[in-house]
Amino acid sequence: MKVAIVHYHLQPGGVTRVIENTLRSWAESGNEIDAVTLAGRPYPGSEIKRVGLVEGLDYCAPAEAIDAKVLAERLVTAAKQTLGEIPDLWHVHNHSLGKNPALTGAIAFLAEEGHPILLHPHDFAEDGRPENFKSLREVYDRTYPVAPRIHYAVLNNRDHTFLDNLVSGTESQVHLLANAIPENEGFQAEDTYPKGIPSNLYLYPVRAVRRKNLGEMSLLAAAYPDRHFANSLEPTNPVFRPQFERWKSFSRELELPVTFGLGHQVDCSFPMMVACSEAIVTTSVAEGFGLGFLEPWVFGKSLCGRNLPEITGDFTDHQIDLTNLYERLEVDLALLSQPSELHPRIASVLSKFFLDYGVEEPAGSSLIAYDSLVRNNRVDFGRLDEGLQEELILAATSSGEIRKSIRSQAKIERLDYSLIEKNAGSVRKRFSLSAYGTKLAEIYQDLLKAPPGKIEFVDGANLLGEFLSPSRLNLLRTT
Repeated sequence: MKVAIVHYHLQPGGVTRVIENTLRSWAESGNEIDAVTLAGRPYPGSEIKRVGLVEGLDYCAPAEAIDAKVLAERLVTAAKQTLGEIPDLWHVHNHSLGKNPALTGAIAFLAEEGHPILLHPHDFAEDGRPENFKSLREVYDRTYPVAPRIHYAVLNNRDHTFLDNLVSGTESQVHLLANAIPENEGFQAEDTYPKGIPSNLYLYPVRAVRRKNLGEMSLLAAAYPDRHFANSLEPTNPVFRPQFERWKSFSRELELPVTFGLGHQVDCSFPMMVACSEAIVTTSVAEGFGLGFLEPWVFGKSLCGRNLPEITGDFTDHQIDLTNLYERLEVDLALLSQPSELHPRIASVLSKFFLDYGVEEPAGSSLIAYDSLVRNNRVDFGRLDEGLQEELILAATSSGEIRKSIRSQAKIERLDYSLIEKNAGSVRKRFSLSAYGTKLAEIYQDLLKAPPGKIEFVDGANLLGEFLSPSRLNLLRTT
């Protein structure tokens, strides 16, 4: 079987890691697949052996995008140069993300020519990315092809439900393909901590981006003064840098036991940083696959913090116990300086959000959103923007009762090792490279067994409606 894997680039990051693990998974599962990976930038790594560079495939704005038909021709040419012939199927990552409308259009052309295609979205332009969505304006009616030989692979049950609804009544199939978690021997700490590593460290091993909800890490630090919280990496996106620096100065002023960007302040490898931690913490409010809910157990560490049930429901179905995580971290609404202004603020944000997407706002949407944030006059901290979060952190630092309430909900602690081992075993069984390789090969076979059929395009507005539900509003993702 000859397969062409396609992504905009192969820079270090989530999708590149998935592609690297895909190639490893085939070897571990005994599947002989002849593959080339096509990208728009040179690959800086070493694991992917056969890479084809395709001009015009990299990220670009609509005004800079090449003609989609030209890109489709270049993809076919590049694949044939390495594989010797047209691939049996195309495995395309994030074609609908809005990072380059030429790729979206090129996939539509390949679909119309009858190529078998597995479309593998990790993230969606429809999910809190209005600028990405706007870049698809000219090709959106051709973004989601359907046919017997056009299948979709998604990372979690939420996306499976959304995509299944989107293609309902067509001959396309949607597969749940959770990412693989490579085997890890466990990290062993040295007898002495590397210089600069705080004692009693609760590590949040993420790069600082807005959806990682760093303000909640500061709130936990206020509630647990005997522990030290830290995220590992500073932002690379300059847009988030001012807010990141604000969290640093704000937390420093309050003398909170928290460090932002610990990995940039200590001479210490990431495995050693993990090994020196008491536990791993997460406060993220949005994820694609949810790797951060699985890896800590394989590292031999507890996981504590915020749960995302629409993502982690897949994991609990496979005997991974996440009951110690909280789904909401509630604080009294009256602690805000102007609690009555929250509803108008939500209404304003929603109005702009729907306008950005070019969609009419549903009647009563602001009340639906407000009721999802506020229950019994208590608001979920992680769904507020940074300014409101600062107000509540200040209130917590001056009230032992508030801190006690936060601790009773958050339960930030190291878990019994037997639970860590149990969860690690479940992760290894369900999310191994071998299991991933076998599952993906089965999807490929299902796709190739399907008869040729008429190509159509479904209306992505139905998917947009799922993601724009007012009850999903989070001010960290819209303001």
